[in-house]
Amino acid sequence: MERDDVRRRAAGRHGARRTPGDAGHPARHFTVPLSVSGTAVSLGDIADDLGSSPTGEQWVLNGYNLTFACSTLVWGSVADIIGRWRALLTGLVTFGAGSAISLVATDYLTLDAARLVAGAGAGAVFSVGSAVVSSNFRGERRTRAFALLGSVAGLSLAFGPTLCGLLTEAAGWRLVYGFQLVCLVLACAGMPLIRRAADHERRQEARIDVAGAVLFCAATTLVLGGLALGSATGWASPPFLLCTVVGTVCYGLFAWHESTTPSPLLSLRTLRSRRFSGITLVVAVASFTFTNAVAYLPVFLQGAFGFSPGASGAFLMFLTVPVLVAPLIAGRLAARGTPADRIMTWSIALLVVGLVLTGVAAEPGLVWMALPMVIVGVGFGLRAGLVDGEALAQVPEKEAGMGAGWINTVRLGSEAIAVSLFGSLFASFVGSAAHASRQGFAVITVGSTLFAAVIGVWSVVLMRRGRQAEPPPGDRGRTVGDPADTAVGRPAGGGGLGAPAPPA
Repeated sequence: MERDDVRRRAAGRHGARRTPGDAGHPARHFTVPLSVSGTAVSLGDIADDLGSSPTGEQWVLNGYNLTFACSTLVWGSVADIIGRWRALLTGLVTFGAGSAISLVATDYLTLDAARLVAGAGAGAVFSVGSAVVSSNFRGERRTRAFALLGSVAGLSLAFGPTLCGLLTEAAGWRLVYGFQLVCLVLACAGMPLIRRAADHERRQEARIDVAGAVLFCAATTLVLGGLALGSATGWASPPFLLCTVVGTVCYGLFAWHESTTPSPLLSLRTLRSRRFSGITLVVAVASFTFTNAVAYLPVFLQGAFGFSPGASGAFLMFLTVPVLVAPLIAGRLAARGTPADRIMTWSIALLVVGLVLTGVAAEPGLVWMALPMVIVGVGFGLRAGLVDGEALAQVPEKEAGMGAGWINTVRLGSEAIAVSLFGSLFASFVGSAAHASRQGFAVITVGSTLFAAVIGVWSVVLMRRGRQAEPPPGDRGRTVGDPADTAVGRPAGGGGLGAPAPPA
């Protein structure tokens, strides 16, 4: 019996070596961000083809983002119950179905509905994909795997808009969704390898928390919908206030329900982990810095310096291209022994300092903005390859899907809040693509960045206190002294390079 266990562990380790590029397949992490940027770039061509409809055009983007934000936490928890391979495959098929319907849509109703479907599938791709990587890699291998995924996402961020613009110019907006569909088919082709790597996973003996899912989705829909209304009608308007109040009440009911149900959608025990909460706050810092810069710098460049849309997109590459390389640098530093907390602290500092300098440099002239933008991109990239892996290392392996779902919920929620608030300030103090104030841009950029700095300080404090006060639980994967290490002839605590132990 003991020999069989040793053989199975050895086979599991071999599987982990074969699939570093397939677990959480990079094609998926390239396609999910591309679905946002590609749609934004092709929106004008969609309007030319389907007719002008402000509501229809708005929901082509907002529908995807809404179901994406609502579904990440739900998918993560469902994956822990039904199995991550099944959840991931279901998400890929759902995402693919949404892309296929978008490809052939002839009216806004069909296209908007398809985007809602695609967003629901994207939630599974991101949350479950991260959980699969976390469960099948340890130590340096996990760091490298997440660094690779961070670089792939950076590739999509840096070149996705340009690629989609070329596809739209060449054959129209439908080719953008056709390209997404091809990427998803390639991802599905790698699913047998992921299934083999996920054979060791233990499913939770629990029911799916339907009531919690309904409350969470209702609360998220109301809050995000309220933010969209607030940016359009004003932050004191009755629709915004009503949505915010009702959404907040739903979140309160959700928290109460999760504290009382035996099979919660979100384990509140996980949120009480200071280190886990501190690491997830790093995501919010990026939302209030890098995400705002990506969203509004092109508009500012067009209004203040007379750039064309193409030229502003090209100048934005000072911000986005570093994201390709920085995750790999972070992975290399971590592999050489640099503490992950220190790298993430550097990331926060670079994001804050870089964006403050970008805002200040906007008034003197364009040439002064390039270097600060590179600093912001490096700061974002350093955390891109570490946050998910380090946060999920604090979560019991059986709850990895839940943890990944929460991380992506914080990511999407903070981005929605940051972009809505910054957009409102931008319209009030800066202007539009027709005319933009350099001084106004400097003021709101520095102000929002200082708010991000407060979140960053809180994040660093929680990470440090969590490291001192919270020893890792025994079921977080293999740690120092794990019997699975010695069973295959490795010294305890020897770097954790093998695969997780198989089920008993």
